[in-house]
Amino acid sequence: MLIHGKKAILALAGVVVLTGCTHLVTRSLPNANIGRYKHIFVEHRLADSYGIADEMARQLREMGYDASAGALTMLPSDAELIVSYEDMWTWDFNTYMIEIDAQVRTARSDRILAVGHYFRPSMVFGHPPSSMIHELLAKLFKHA
Repeated sequence: MLIHGKKAILALAGVVVLTGCTHLVTRSLPNANIGRYKHIFVEHRLADSYGIADEMARQLREMGYDASAGALTMLPSDAELIVSYEDMWTWDFNTYMIEIDAQVRTARSDRILAVGHYFRPSMVFGHPPSSMIHELLAKLFKHA
């Protein structure tokens, strides 16, 4: 019985250490309230071979926004906000996203209203990129 208890304690300690490495932080200008804007454009990076821009736009639409993605030259005339991002991937017998940074700025003045950073260095718990994107966007746009 004591051996099983030690294994359980070691497993719990491992979980605590691994989850302690996850870091999600967002910052916005005072009174920015980016949730009040309805038309959002996600700027597609040239090196986006994982479909991150399309996934961000899809999730924003699920949150109730009019969102689309594409090259900045395709910016719709009614766009109010532009979301740009940088993603980092790694390979450990499988390719997975470990980090994503997002910047939300006004479409007309290019003023930065909010930024977000999500770092999850381990794929141990099997979180796909869509869950990282969801958590980051939900916190940036103040959705539960």
